[in-house]
Amino acid sequence: MSPKLLSLAAATVGMIAAAGFAAAQAGGAGSAAHTVKLVPVKIHETFTPLPCTGSPSHRTTLEQEGCAEKQILKTDTQVNVLGAEIFQLLGDDSARRDFNAAQRAWLNYRKADCFSMSDLFEGGTEAGVVDAQCVASRNNQRIKDLHTFKTNLLRTG
Repeated sequence: MSPKLLSLAAATVGMIAAAGFAAAQAGGAGSAAHTVKLVPVKIHETFTPLPCTGSPSHRTTLEQEGCAEKQILKTDTQVNVLGAEIFQLLGDDSARRDFNAAQRAWLNYRKADCFSMSDLFEGGTEAGVVDAQCVASRNNQRIKDLHTFKTNLLRTG
């Protein structure tokens, strides 16, 4: 099985497990006797960032990937902060569980979409650059969406 397919399969299993956990937390069949504290979803990257050096027009593909990874880490922090702020603004645990499910689904979408884009360059060094730049781009869009969500919550809250 290819590393990408294995990663997507693991993400899918994680999402299914999280959905089952959320159902148990909501009091579904097989719920635990004790309650686990509900916390906002946080992004945790598994890569060690490559160096981002050189001038933008003269970077190697590894340097380009490193610069995109640096951007990913920066925007991950912004997504995490906004997510935590929204999580606290939500009125009840049901809304918080729904928000966490949306965050997990978005992360799975981000991964699948960017893997798909990088498939055009599979086997080459450009694949990592395309994947990393895609993730940074998806994060930037998520930040805009979360800002809008937060603004709407504050207006109606």
